[in-house]
Amino acid sequence: MQSLDNLPSLTPLQQAIYETDQLGLTLRDSIKIVTQRMGFFVGQAKYLDERAKIERLLAETQ
Repeated sequence: MQSLDNLPSLTPLQQAIYETDQLGLTLRDSIKIVTQRMGFFVGQAKYLDERAKIERLLAETQ
């Protein structure tokens, strides 16, 4: 797991998604947890879109 210290540009939603993905849960469970953490509904399309953005940011920093 890469530290988030060198990725200060992550939004709170992206941080929640990144941290939840580290738990190794199913996509459905991950979406539920992120929705609860954020306090608003995060749909599957939004979740996957933000996950792709995180992966691009991680690739740029390596």
